Amino acid sequence: MRRPNRFLVIAADPETGEELPCHCPNPGSIAEFTIPGTRLILERRQEGGKTAWTAAAVRYDGGREAIVPLFSARANKAAAVLLLPRLFPQARILQPEYTIGGSRFDFLVEDRNGDRHLIEIKACSLVECGIAMFPDAPSARALKHLEELAVLSFAGYKTHVVFMIMHGNPGRLIPNLHSDPAFAVAMGRYAGRVDCRAYALRVDERGNASLASREGSINYESLAIREESSNLAAAEVPIDLRHTELAQSDSGSYMMLLHLAHQVEIAVGGLGRLKFEPGWYIYCGSAKKGLAKRVARHRRKIGKALHWHIDYLVPHALSIKEIPIYSYRNLECDLAAALGSMGGKAIPRFGSTDCGCESHLFRFDTDPMKKRAFLDILFLFRHRKSLGL
Repeated sequence: MRRPNRFLVIAADPETGEELPCHCPNPGSIAEFTIPGTRLILERRQEGGKTAWTAAAVRYDGGREAIVPLFSARANKAAAVLLLPRLFPQARILQPEYTIGGSRFDFLVEDRNGDRHLIEIKACSLVECGIAMFPDAPSARALKHLEELAVLSFAGYKTHVVFMIMHGNPGRLIPNLHSDPAFAVAMGRYAGRVDCRAYALRVDERGNASLASREGSINYESLAIREESSNLAAAEVPIDLRHTELAQSDSGSYMMLLHLAHQVEIAVGGLGRLKFEPGWYIYCGSAKKGLAKRVARHRRKIGKALHWHIDYLVPHALSIKEIPIYSYRNLECDLAAALGSMGGKAIPRFGSTDCGCESHLFRFDTDPMKKRAFLDILFLFRHRKSLGL
């Protein structure tokens, strides 16, 4: 039904309508999994938790139905059973949660030749339009791990990041420059020091995880191997680092989602006085350079000159969400056309006096982030159009 915060999901029993507060073990954005109507698989929690249930997985129909686990930490268990014994056959040591200095890594492996490997596992659940992206929200922790692994590579360790893609069997994984440009830049910078690989998993409703090639299967709880195989090639997903320079260029387009709780009537530059009804508004814009600064400026409610049309509206918003889209070309008119096609009410000439669009601001009765149609637009532009794919 809703997600009040990163760690809490309110579910509803489909038969009785009873509300069930559930712990959410994935603190990421996971916007595609938390729209109303998403079907959940719940686990009963042990006594002592704040909620009786955990949202263990979702039944996700992102083009084809899949079971997507929300326990990102359990990806380590899958890696320990399905991947590491095959990547490092006859390893002398396989130690989880290895601490060195002030840092802890998921695994230390000493291979049969005596080489020591530090391995960090990252669960990737954002898979749309045939492309996986990581992370789905800014992750200072992921960036810190990557930087530390790069440093430790000079100390004689072989260092690795392994992305466990939780569903979808995508054609490639791309560092998510839209959500975390710093991580994307670091992936490109340290490509020669840190070995990064990605593997696709499938999970069934009983918690059995298998490589996408169906060459092995475990249960997250029992960790019992049902099949044996050493061939990982069919499950490996290529990592595409071609767009890390785009993240560094700080160029692209953006949307801003504003919630107006009450009707307001304000002067908007040369447009004169306009009346804005309560609701959700999405504004499209672009920046050839300084994308992050442009969006941050728009977000500020005070301490700035009123230059763009959106600057007049922002002070009246109850909430503001910025949605950057790093892109090789200006996509703001394409975004406006897409928002109009999904039923947004155009505010005439708002933000579009320098182009032929009817408007670059659209009103919706309900929160677009809770609508699959809007998420489809967002993912299409972020995963495909922005990158020329």
